[in-house]
Amino acid sequence: MRRILLRQQGFTLVEILIAVGILAILAAVAVPAVAHFTSKSETKAASAELSNVQSALDSLMSDQGLETVTAIVLASATCAMTAFPDSTIKLNGDASNGDYMRQANTRYKYYTSASGKVSQGAKC
Repeated sequence: MRRILLRQQGFTLVEILIAVGILAILAAVAVPAVAHFTSKSETKAASAELSNVQSALDSLMSDQGLETVTAIVLASATCAMTAFPDSTIKLNGDASNGDYMRQANTRYKYYTSASGKVSQGAKC
């Protein structure tokens, strides 16, 4: 019995094919599940960023006593919060405005109505 175990050098081709087949089945099940979680998290991140930009604009309008802001149309949507909603009133980058946004650039483009309703555009 001992001699038989010492002569065995490795796995047979059938054993390797079975192991590879099992790994392929596991990968086929796991990859779509991971892809679903990734897309779901990106959607939630986009929603959270929109909420942050809207809150920052609401705070700016409240602090500055503004009822309207310069409207930005979809074609002019921007990622640069240093110029949003316009060059004189900024959400980020100007100490006189209070730096309402922590980051100067966002992952998505934003535009706004004159009343201050922020909408999200394409990814930057």
